Amino acid sequence: MLAVFSLVAPIFGLIGLGLLTAKIRWLDESAGRILAQFGYKVAMPALLFRALSSAGMPESSPLNLIASYFLAITATWILATLATRFLLHRPAEDAPSIAMGSCFGNGVMLGIPLLLAAFGNDAATPIAFLVTIETIYLWVLATLHMEIASRGARSISFGAVWAILRDVAANPIVASVIVGIAWAASGLTIPPLIDRLLALLAHSAVPVSLFALGMTLAAYGIAGQVRTLSLILVLKMAIYPVMALVLAHYLFGLPPVWTAALLVFTSMPVGANAFVFAARYDRAIGSVSAAVAVSTAIAVVSVTIILAVLQMIGLAATQ
Repeated sequence: MLAVFSLVAPIFGLIGLGLLTAKIRWLDESAGRILAQFGYKVAMPALLFRALSSAGMPESSPLNLIASYFLAITATWILATLATRFLLHRPAEDAPSIAMGSCFGNGVMLGIPLLLAAFGNDAATPIAFLVTIETIYLWVLATLHMEIASRGARSISFGAVWAILRDVAANPIVASVIVGIAWAASGLTIPPLIDRLLALLAHSAVPVSLFALGMTLAAYGIAGQVRTLSLILVLKMAIYPVMALVLAHYLFGLPPVWTAALLVFTSMPVGANAFVFAARYDRAIGSVSAAVAVSTAIAVVSVTIILAVLQMIGLAATQ
């Protein structure tokens, strides 16, 4: 447990330092946004490309990982949609935002640093698949769901879906994963000078992203309806990761590190993209905003427990 705490404490400590910096206004208000953009568009893509470009063939078929993830996230989305209608009695147009909050985790800014710190480069391949699938699948699913909820199945605006696909194609995280995998498949090596440049950027990815995450959290208020917030938290922080674990370990028999990576990835707190989606359509904004802040606070404890349990049962050991 002490080893897990030693791993987790600096990670969440950097988030807390960023939050404190924003609260006392030690840096300009725009600093958090700029740092987050640098981490997301420059440093993290460099880290992923460098890790994947030198990775060997995966020890297990990624199809099993994709199937575990796809089934878990689709089931969670359906549960969130049904609960919005029959438990919360909210309009159908609120369901996509609530489902997005229940499924879209902070896999890039928090998940990648945690997984790499816990499991090393062995987690790079599953991370790459999970981040890419999450970005593509959830944005397309949420957009289609909102179109159906607000306009009906017969009047879906495929232009909106096509716009989302264009944005996803230009996503720096997705692009770095695709290029990294293609580079590894080509058998080429990165020239030493370029590799050193990428290494410098990659080494900045984790601290910059975590600090920026803390600063951006200061903008999310803990407000909104308690019932909706509670539903999002239960689905995102408990039901979703449990389903992913059962599918990965017991149904598909994924390798230990891959199973652990999927569990930790699905246990991430609600990501900012869920809030971006809710704000875009002006639906359930307060509840999703609160979920981003509260779930991140919960993750300090929950992720520590998950990593400790993984270590005890031998699914994976922290590095």
